[in-house]
Amino acid sequence: MRALVTGATGFLGSHLVRRLLEDGASVAALVRPQSDARRIDDLLGRLTVIRGDVRALELCERAVEQFAPEVVFHLAWSGVAGQDRNDPRQVDDNLLPTIELVRLAARCGARTWVGLGSQAEYGPHAGPISEETPARPTTLYGKVKLAAGLIATHVGGLLGLRAAWVRVFSTFGPRDNPDWLLPYVIRTLSRRERPSLTAGEQRWDFLYVDDATDALLRVAAAPSAAGAFNLGSGVARPLRAVVEQIRDMIDPSLPLGFGEVPYRPDQVMHLEADISRLAAATGWRPATPWDEALRRTVEYFREC
Repeated sequence: MRALVTGATGFLGSHLVRRLLEDGASVAALVRPQSDARRIDDLLGRLTVIRGDVRALELCERAVEQFAPEVVFHLAWSGVAGQDRNDPRQVDDNLLPTIELVRLAARCGARTWVGLGSQAEYGPHAGPISEETPARPTTLYGKVKLAAGLIATHVGGLLGLRAAWVRVFSTFGPRDNPDWLLPYVIRTLSRRERPSLTAGEQRWDFLYVDDATDALLRVAAAPSAAGAFNLGSGVARPLRAVVEQIRDMIDPSLPLGFGEVPYRPDQVMHLEADISRLAAATGWRPATPWDEALRRTVEYFREC
């Protein structure tokens, strides 16, 4: 496989690049000059690094054409946290570049295009979420992700690409953003401090990053995998219990600050992916046992 990856310096992207190389693929990573590449520093000698930006693909089009990818994985996205999720630049920075990347993939002769969507495309829902669940995103981030997936898969089909849009629910594991919830809890408790938390009544779908990576590769390899797919564990775990399990792995006597942080107005209380469509198209199911995945994550962030 010859694979081009955008977002290769990010959490999931770095794991995907690592796995592609382990599987013997030829990999090119589109990397912005200002990107922090610490997650893939040890891989740079084995990659074709294309310096460029998805927001200015015309400047690196020649390099992409010369690499001639068979598969394009689009994981890059600007403005994924905080107030950036409602920044009007979401449209120019993300929607338009996503569609142009589909066009570039087709011009380069690629056969498959896989983009990374988000559970934010659905908005809050009670109960399992399937691909047929009505999409009611509450942020511009979610709305632009939704539009990007719909347009990219449609345009890809018109251009002869098999295009898939994988809506990720919540991934975790080594090399995650240290400010996200689980790393924050691990790092705070490792300093023997009390993490400030909501009441913890949420039930969330957590998927270990190795399983998420495997799912993306299965989608890329499955001849019939096109359109939208939900990617999660299929299990909604009580958030309070997850945090308590992390605490107990570190020191059961440490305090937890449940209730110190108020819920957001659009707080997602139940996040659970129906993964039956993905399983039917690719044969994929999560393979890493929960306790093992959490143990690996705790060990990684305690050593950071």
